[in-house]
Amino acid sequence: MTKLSYIQANRPTPEEARRQLAEALAVANPVDDLLTLSARLNAYEAQYGLSSDEFFRQFQQGVLDDELQHCIAWAGTYDLFVKTKRLLEATLMRTAILEEPLAVMA
Repeated sequence: MTKLSYIQANRPTPEEARRQLAEALAVANPVDDLLTLSARLNAYEAQYGLSSDEFFRQFQQGVLDDELQHCIAWAGTYDLFVKTKRLLEATLMRTAILEEPLAVMA
């Protein structure tokens, strides 16, 4: 996953930040991102003995013990995983639907 980070003293101008973001997005690969996020989730699941979807359900309800209830990194990783997966699925579905008529016409 592409990561942009800056220290306060060396922040880019807004124009430079937009350019860097555009470059990062141009080389981003959602499949690689999904695999990276999945590996992170697997590590949390192995560490805590709990599936990510069950963790997230309990996290949203606020019923976890103190250690897990404050595991914002796991919750954020799971949320990003779900959003990336949905985006990838929607993109693949649109591509399949749009290209099928073209293949029939050829």
